[in-house]
Amino acid sequence: MIELRDLVKNRKSEVRYCESLSNGQSLHVYFWREKQSVSSRVVYVWNAGIIITDSRKKANRWKNHNPKGNKQISSGKGGLEGLKKALDIILQFRYRLKPNEYLFVGFDDEKRREAYRWLERHGFMEFHKNGKFLAYGTFNPLYWDWRESDV
Repeated sequence: MIELRDLVKNRKSEVRYCESLSNGQSLHVYFWREKQSVSSRVVYVWNAGIIITDSRKKANRWKNHNPKGNKQISSGKGGLEGLKKALDIILQFRYRLKPNEYLFVGFDDEKRREAYRWLERHGFMEFHKNGKFLAYGTFNPLYWDWRESDV
């Protein structure tokens, strides 16, 4: 397991992890918390953002949607190593969730949607809003037992 070290400890609603990859690039995994309505209840939702890039500055611009207007794209070539490390971080992070919190992993395009489908093997489920598939989501397994009959 990866030992997680939060790089923004002074912010309660934001967490960021960075892991080096064998190709010299870095995997950046961001989590940020927002209030949202899920199944007619107001809860806290932690969103996850994942990027592989060669600099922390580019990763932060991507997360903050680049104030200069230029969209930052993932320049990473981490392949399976990056996906495996991201999976480990996400699975560890979900044990930090409180009973009224969810973890959502969204996607920007079809390629990433297919890549993140592996989350279903680890108890994540599809979350839809107004008939549109938004994200794969989960909660802390220590607090809940999600059964198909509950859905």
